[in-house]
Amino acid sequence: MHLVSQALWLLSFGLLSGIAAFLLHAALGLAPEIAGLAGVILFLVLWMARAQLLRRRERREIDHRLMALYEDYQSALSQYEDLRAQFHDLRSELAGADRRRNGELISEIRILQTLLTQVAGGTAATRGRKDLRSLAGAGDEGAPHAAAERPDEREILSIIQNALQDNRVDLYLQPIVRLPSRRPAFYEAYSRVRDASGTIVFPREYLPLAEASGLVGTLDNLLLFRCIQVIRRLGPRRPDVRFFCNISAASLADQDFFPQFIDFMVNNLELADRLVFEFSQASVRDQSPEVERSLALLGRRGFRFSMDHVTDLHFDPASLAARHFQVVKVSADLFLAGGGHIASEDLQEVLARHGIALVIEKIESEPQVIDILDYGVEYGQGFLFGEPRPSRDEAALGEGHD
Repeated sequence: MHLVSQALWLLSFGLLSGIAAFLLHAALGLAPEIAGLAGVILFLVLWMARAQLLRRRERREIDHRLMALYEDYQSALSQYEDLRAQFHDLRSELAGADRRRNGELISEIRILQTLLTQVAGGTAATRGRKDLRSLAGAGDEGAPHAAAERPDEREILSIIQNALQDNRVDLYLQPIVRLPSRRPAFYEAYSRVRDASGTIVFPREYLPLAEASGLVGTLDNLLLFRCIQVIRRLGPRRPDVRFFCNISAASLADQDFFPQFIDFMVNNLELADRLVFEFSQASVRDQSPEVERSLALLGRRGFRFSMDHVTDLHFDPASLAARHFQVVKVSADLFLAGGGHIASEDLQEVLARHGIALVIEKIESEPQVIDILDYGVEYGQGFLFGEPRPSRDEAALGEGHD
């Protein structure tokens, strides 16, 4: 195609030059040689003019292509800079995540090491808190204990130690329900100890001995980790469900465990939306300034607390709210009996005014429910709504309920 175009241009310029030479000879009377030379010069001028136009056109096209390439280069350079910035941000984020995860792992390892140290060898039972001989009065209240009953005390203590060593301490969950619908809203965690034959030893049988021997803190610690396992297994399902986990006064006073517990929770803030730490009214009243400061740190990080084992209604809701308490549990009998500087009919409203939910626990009969609903109580707990069930049983979590 290019050759054909060139031939046409040559033919056109040759024809024009020939016509010009003929006109110069015929019209002006120039000699044929001079007229022919003039025609040749005209041909060359026309050809050079065409060549000059082609070069200018090519230069403009080249300039356009160079400009397009430059713009493409600038765009690619900008994209490269953006990608490099994103890469550095991602690397920094990953490094930060690795550091956070390493911190979580280290804190978890430390707390587990403390737990294993407490369990190993059964030495926790002989830390000097009380000699086993002093446990004669640690059983059922008011029951006399003869010397012949002491082996039973030792046997229960041995069951606790062996259960800790052989992983026979199970997590049970009891629902806290919304009233009046009775749908599970939260769950309270309990520990159940099994002996070598699989028989369950209930808290009322072993708790006095565990408290006297120093093992109750170890049971609390293990209960906490069992609860965290359930939370991790549950994953993103039912994000509004929280688990109430009891922390005893013994755990708060444990100089080895408690600081590591605080460190572990600070490094696992995603648990703040899932866990509510529960303390007895006596423990809340007797907390040392050091414990209050540590719990305040958790409160500022999003963790919330609950007060249970309430023996009287003489407490200050404003003070509890300032210490990050969101729940107060009162037994049905105490609530219906009244007594205290806050009347039962006002308790729900007064607590709600300070952002604290009231849970009436130990509800065991329908007449109690009817009386409690008259006071507008929103949450209830008790065997009437469901007894504690093993956490490995999905029915314990109310799967399938709203």
